[in-house]
Order: sequence, then structure tokens, then C-alpha cells
Amino acid sequence: MQDTIIQLKALGQMPDSLTGNPAGELVSKYDELLIKVKTPLTEEEVEALIGIFPESTMYEVEWTLLHLVETYLKPELLSKYRNLISKCPSEEWRDTMKVRLDNWEKKNGRHI
Repeated sequence: MQDTIIQLKALGQMPDSLTGNPAGELVSKYDELLIKVKTPLTEEEVEALIGIFPESTMYEVEWTLLHLVETYLKPELLSKYRNLISKCPSEEWRDTMKVRLDNWEKKNGRHI
């Protein structure tokens, strides 16, 4: 597993900016680490990243996280990806990822 992802996992689930006021330094730390993540990602790395989604939002940093996670999506990994999505601690982001996956499948003519 990439050291950067180990560091993100150690930080834990992103704090939610709607229910709290995470320190700017913490927000910057997540942002800096996410930018350093290299793709392609392994299943283990995606699972670790999915585990850090905030409940709702963290100053848009969660979109960088989503885009990284979505780099794992390939036709041959659909069922694995769907299983990984189910592990997201945030209902909002879990639902968002499911909708985006469903849309991807419709667009690409793939259904599982």
C-alpha cells in the first residue's frame, strides 16, 4: 500500500464541515496527501480511501477523493467496485457512488 494512503488511513474519516469546523491545517493535510496518491490503485488502497469519506462534505476535498476512488472502475472490476462502495461509512457518499456507478453502467452498456 502506498505510504500516502497509509497516512490518509491514519488520519481517519474526514471531519464534516457541516457539523464541525475542521482546522484549516487538517483540511490542507488531507488535500496535500490526496494529490500525492498515485494511480492505478489496488483494491486494498481503494478500500482504505473509501473509509475516509466525510459524512457529508469537507470543503470540496471529498471530490478529489471521489475522483481517485473512481479511477479503480473498470468493466472487469464492477462487482468488486460495487462491494467496495458498500463499505463507505457515509450514507450520502455511498449513495453518490452507487448512482455514479449506475450511470456509468448505463452509458457503457454494462449491467451486473
